[in-house]
Amino acid sequence: MDITLGENLKELRKKKNNTQEDLADFLNISIAAVSKWERGESYPDIELLPRIAVFYDTTVDDLLGVGETRKKQKIHEYGRQTGEFFKSGDSAACADLWRNAAKEFPNDNDVMFYLLQALTNAALGAADGCKDADATVDETKKNEYLKEAVEIGEALSAKAKDQTLMYRAMFRICLAYKELGELEKAVKTANKLPEMWLSKELSLLSPLESAELKAQLQEVLLSTINHSFCSVMYHSRRCDYDDGQIIRIHEKAIQIMRLLFEDGDYGLQHGHLRSWYLAIAEAYAKMSDADAVVENLSAAAEHAIAYDLLEEGVPHTSLLFNTQKTQKYGKTYTNNESQQVLTQLAREHFDFCRDDKRFAAIENRLAAVASN
Repeated sequence: MDITLGENLKELRKKKNNTQEDLADFLNISIAAVSKWERGESYPDIELLPRIAVFYDTTVDDLLGVGETRKKQKIHEYGRQTGEFFKSGDSAACADLWRNAAKEFPNDNDVMFYLLQALTNAALGAADGCKDADATVDETKKNEYLKEAVEIGEALSAKAKDQTLMYRAMFRICLAYKELGELEKAVKTANKLPEMWLSKELSLLSPLESAELKAQLQEVLLSTINHSFCSVMYHSRRCDYDDGQIIRIHEKAIQIMRLLFEDGDYGLQHGHLRSWYLAIAEAYAKMSDADAVVENLSAAAEHAIAYDLLEEGVPHTSLLFNTQKTQKYGKTYTNNESQQVLTQLAREHFDFCRDDKRFAAIENRLAAVASN
């Protein structure tokens, strides 16, 4: 075991704002002995440890660093369970998990951020299915999650000394305010965040060289696609584009993906492509163009199935990403991509082509992979 007693004694003394002599007098020993302990040159006798712990209002475990080790192990276990919930989409269970962690470690800022993150995810997962489907949303439960998230996030962003943690908390607060319909507060919070070009990822491009630079360039590009570009595409649907423009916009996005991933090793992007092809199919459905609907639904199904069957950790081969590996995103809903497409196909605007044999074939392909 790595004993950190000396460092802990120094830190506790500074927090209590006392001197080595104060502890020496309390224990009735020499100042020189306390000095050696802090320098790590010797350790106190075992019978003195409880008295030292009493003097500093702590525990023997914490004094020896064992308490901190146990804490890290417990938080690590919470994180492992979170990973499982992210894969399964059980966002409500994840929120309960971090509520328990917060009760155990109420003063740990990282734990409180993970709770904030879990609560906003649970709010998004309060719909029965996914946000893209005609699902019934439990608004009461959703708002409970959001209000709890705002309360925790505001407190965390005010006290967090770690700027990265503070900005992450503000990002989540912005999301919560938006979902609560408090748009002015959402905008005000968003305006406090740094501009995109001030990010750590972009700043690292300047000092790195050679292989490290190449890997960082690819990571930045992949992250930009995953977060910035795909976020822009998602919110474009909320603009006043007509159906023809929606089709053109999403077709351009698909063309960009084909250029970037020339080997078809889309990885995470299969999920985004699934969404874009569905958007195109919906636009064509409004035009009653059965052939175009079926063509794009078939492509959406292909990418949904590819994502559901995707293996994580497989190296990309396309030139711009060949230092990166495939990954899947965490989700707030329990069904998979194939089931989401099936849910979309049940919408009434596809009724006009539901008797088409090609439509039925798409449903059968999806049903073979779909899960709730």
